[in-house]
Amino acid sequence: MKKYLKYSGICAALFAIVAFILVMVGVGIQLKGDGVTVDVETAAGLIFGSKHEGILDNGTYKPAATSLIGWILLLVGLVIVILGIVLPLLKVNALEKFAGVLNLVAVGCFVTAGVLFFFGKGAWYAANDMDVPDSAVLTGNVIVGGILSIVAGAFAILPAAFDFVGNKKK
Repeated sequence: MKKYLKYSGICAALFAIVAFILVMVGVGIQLKGDGVTVDVETAAGLIFGSKHEGILDNGTYKPAATSLIGWILLLVGLVIVILGIVLPLLKVNALEKFAGVLNLVAVGCFVTAGVLFFFGKGAWYAANDMDVPDSAVLTGNVIVGGILSIVAGAFAILPAAFDFVGNKKK
């Protein structure tokens, strides 16, 4: 099992990259009902806000604070994990003393980001002073992106968890 743990950082980075892409592309919120689906906001619009131009009105939508914070945390966790992969390959030992703490920070960032993405719908409607309709749903890409972010956190914590369990047995 120990030989597979060295790949947990790579797996965490891959899951985080896929999550990062999923929460940035496609539709973020839809209204569904009676066989009709209406796109309300893009996934990137949930994070950064958007401008809309329509026949009846023009204006801007504010971003969902939870989605923006989740996106930032996902990016921070991804940078930490990638540094943890790349620096040992370059034989840079500057962060070796703090590797465990940085890994736990990455785990916290991934899991918190994943949870925050699930609150994007309500936060977006609240930021734009609208009532949340019963037919409003987060789309699959945002939900799967949140789940993959949590999975990335689970992979990132594996070395620390096995090290902790190994120390308990001694």
